[in-house]
Amino acid sequence: MTITDVLNDALYIDIDYPQQIPIIQIQGKTVATDQNFINLVGLPKSYKTTYMFKFIQSALSNTTVFDIKVNIAPNDKIIVIDTEQGKIEYYRQIKNLKKSLNVKKLPSNFQSYLFRKYEPDVIIQSIYSLVEIERPKILFIDNLTELVFNPNDMIESKKVIQFLKTLTASFNLVVVCLLHLGKQNLMSLGSLGSYADRGCQSSLKVIHDKDNNCTTMESVLMRSDLYFNPISIRYDTDLKDFVQLDAIPKKENKRKFILYDLTDTDHNNRIRIIFLKTDSIIYSELVEVIKSIYGVGTNIAKQQIIPYLIGNEFLTTNKGIYTINKK
Repeated sequence: MTITDVLNDALYIDIDYPQQIPIIQIQGKTVATDQNFINLVGLPKSYKTTYMFKFIQSALSNTTVFDIKVNIAPNDKIIVIDTEQGKIEYYRQIKNLKKSLNVKKLPSNFQSYLFRKYEPDVIIQSIYSLVEIERPKILFIDNLTELVFNPNDMIESKKVIQFLKTLTASFNLVVVCLLHLGKQNLMSLGSLGSYADRGCQSSLKVIHDKDNNCTTMESVLMRSDLYFNPISIRYDTDLKDFVQLDAIPKKENKRKFILYDLTDTDHNNRIRIIFLKTDSIIYSELVEVIKSIYGVGTNIAKQQIIPYLIGNEFLTTNKGIYTINKK
């Protein structure tokens, strides 16, 4: 292709373009339209793939699932490129999808390819060939990180993002990219993540809350519409499926423990409770009861409270046996 060809192809023609029907909407907000890619980011094991399959469920059932609506025609193809899971692990995902759709066999317009054992360049070439032949409307890549050898390599990362731009523009499809967050800064991983954030139409973050046993998806970047309200789901052991929560569970604001905020009276009251039914206690038991009475963790019990109680003569110790100091 000559530069003249490039200029002719790139020239913007000022005409009236028909209004696009969004391919992916959440709470009525436009998340993805044709010729774009979006990011679904989160820490490892944050249930990104679970949300991805809810997008697929919506597309195949033509229904809204957890406020997610995917608008494709019945014959439009969906392809999943999985770069991380083995066949047995992926089978569980497919089994759950069939259960959600209430079918024994998935529609023929849905295809999955598992590329776990292949190198990035082979995966990229395979994706291009698949898209060129099958012409899917939506392509899911789980996980984009496996399309590079080094996610911090700027040149390699830039090539992958340019590949996504070319793919979406040439074949008029939407690509949904799953991408890890860095554990230290909770930002999209490396140079690849930075370029992906710049080039995407939307970026959605998935956060898993272990304390409340729920997972939340929120919008962190929306180029084509307003931000949607966060969506939280939880696995229901009775239903053996995920359910949407009416509200995001609030985390308890645990007050930071400050030893010197406690008075001598506070300590004496707690110690009296510890020795209410015993005259002495061994160290391991003392640690556990201190954790319970003071509401702290193991480290604070061992490194702060017990040394303080001994140093200030609230407790005495003799050969690993601890007793109350009756002063």
